[in-house]
Amino acid sequence: MSPVCQADAQQYEVKTLVERDPELRKLRIPVKYRVVLPFISNTDWLHKQFNNHPSVQGVVWLEDDVRRTQLRQRLAEAVKGQMPTLDDEQWERLQSVFRGVISDDNPRPPTGGILTVNHSRTIHAVESKLKVLDEKQNRVGQEVPDGPQRVRGLAGTGKTVLFAMRVAQMHVSHPEWDIAFVFWSRSLYQQIRELIALHVKRLSSETPNWDKLHIWHAWGNKNQTGFYRETTSRWGCRRLGFTQATNAIVGKESEFEAVLRLLEKESKESSPFLDAIIIDEGQDLPPAFYRIAYNTLRPPKRLYWAYDEAQGIDSLIVPNIAEVFGRDEEGKPIVNLSGRYPCGIQKAHNLNTCYRTPKIVLTAAHAINMGLLRTNGPLQSVSRSADWEALGYKVLEGDFTFASVSQKKQVVIERQPDKNGHPMDAADFAPATDSLSLLNVQVTQSVQDDVDFVVSNIQRDMEEGLKPEDIAVVSLEPHDVLRLIRTGLQTVGIQSLPLDNSNSTLFKREGHVTLSGIRRAKGNEAYKVYALNLHNAGSLYAGNPEDEMVLRNQAFVALTRTKIWCVALGRAGELMDELLAAKTQGGRLTFPAFNQNSLVRSMVDEEANLVERQGVLPLTEKTNM
Repeated sequence: MSPVCQADAQQYEVKTLVERDPELRKLRIPVKYRVVLPFISNTDWLHKQFNNHPSVQGVVWLEDDVRRTQLRQRLAEAVKGQMPTLDDEQWERLQSVFRGVISDDNPRPPTGGILTVNHSRTIHAVESKLKVLDEKQNRVGQEVPDGPQRVRGLAGTGKTVLFAMRVAQMHVSHPEWDIAFVFWSRSLYQQIRELIALHVKRLSSETPNWDKLHIWHAWGNKNQTGFYRETTSRWGCRRLGFTQATNAIVGKESEFEAVLRLLEKESKESSPFLDAIIIDEGQDLPPAFYRIAYNTLRPPKRLYWAYDEAQGIDSLIVPNIAEVFGRDEEGKPIVNLSGRYPCGIQKAHNLNTCYRTPKIVLTAAHAINMGLLRTNGPLQSVSRSADWEALGYKVLEGDFTFASVSQKKQVVIERQPDKNGHPMDAADFAPATDSLSLLNVQVTQSVQDDVDFVVSNIQRDMEEGLKPEDIAVVSLEPHDVLRLIRTGLQTVGIQSLPLDNSNSTLFKREGHVTLSGIRRAKGNEAYKVYALNLHNAGSLYAGNPEDEMVLRNQAFVALTRTKIWCVALGRAGELMDELLAAKTQGGRLTFPAFNQNSLVRSMVDEEANLVERQGVLPLTEKTNM
């Protein structure tokens, strides 16, 4: 209503943000404003005598001022002789004021003096680089669409951080809203709460109102409430515990699916009680969960979820949107993720730049996940250049035609340079590090071999600058090895944090090495990860192809928990051979051509591809969760 006054006030807000950074404050960066009225001519302006108002002198630009040539001239005049020259680091710091930042913490100072191998120096260098969100991350984190939205993202693309930013944005802008952040891995609770509090404080200098902003496990229990517990309570429906849920199972459904089926049946006329729901780890939640979540929402149904099909550690089903939410009387999907909302916000996003895990580890993890180097060919994958690009890869050689498959020609893929967001993948990263050293593949003979290797190497890690909390030991089932490692660490004076029921909401504790099964590791990360029992994901141990794909997903999760170093342990056999071969290829992957007909499961996501390439989708396009 008063744009000049509004812009004047916002100028001081921007100036305060910039000068909050001591390095930027030294540069004395000027902050100015202009109010642009592009549909008002100079003649009309003068006729109304608005030009006589003192507050508008020099700050209002009219129609004639913003034509292409004039606008460039006006901008040049406004900044001439005022803006200091910024180097790349200073420009990045300035960007961080307006874009989101991953962390406000200063990089951890290196320790250990002049050790030949000093891991703390590497951590310091990585933390110094990983600060500012990229343009797409910033957009996803800031936008609040009036309706459902889906974010598909690889491991390490920042999905949890971005959703925490969005929650903070909504909470600060609309403190009256009831907002729920829902997740599946109990160990994420601490991380999510801290992330949301960080971003709320950054936006408002206040702490969140936890009475309006809820962090809920999908199920919940008597010690930690959750979406299911809260929904049954507010709707006055029957609540089932785990034992009751087990007795209610029909067919092959899980306990959680059983309780959701009964809740959905009993809650046909229930009233909504939330304004927005943010779902992390969406690939782990069954279709009924989404329908119930949708029904808990007041219009305009702000249901936002993130998923990565490669991290589905219990199920391989990625249902069609129309199958989940149903269709109306005219046969149209009740929820449609095609195209954009009227405000221009996309209904679906695809994130494929990985910032957590170095390229050498991520490509090896994808090779294992899909079975690209498997003796009998891949189990789940994609076979078009566009689909590989959606995952961040480029096909360098070969194709997936029938002729190439029949002639057993080779295909070569590599991650696109701009999709390798990890600082250590940059050519100028210092201290210089051999990328192959970041992935250590160890073939062991027994559980005792695993224990001896891990304990002795953790001792060495700490001598080389790592803290206990920088390290996580993650095991595919069976988990007996974790108990033995804990005993071994105690023997040499190193404390550990076993992620059992008594520590269900934590992933790390200062001064402790984390010991975790795959389910509680998912969504978390550590600077160095020891991934155990990987051989169990091979066909010899897994059994049928469906079970093998689930286990390969679990192996993918274990490998991609690392922020820098990964040690992969397992018995001799197919899967360890695949890992060694993937490492030897040094970040590229070469494998025999295949086509969709040979796969047990397709990982094609047409919607994500079209959103990325065009921004608009045809209404008839099939949509995956």
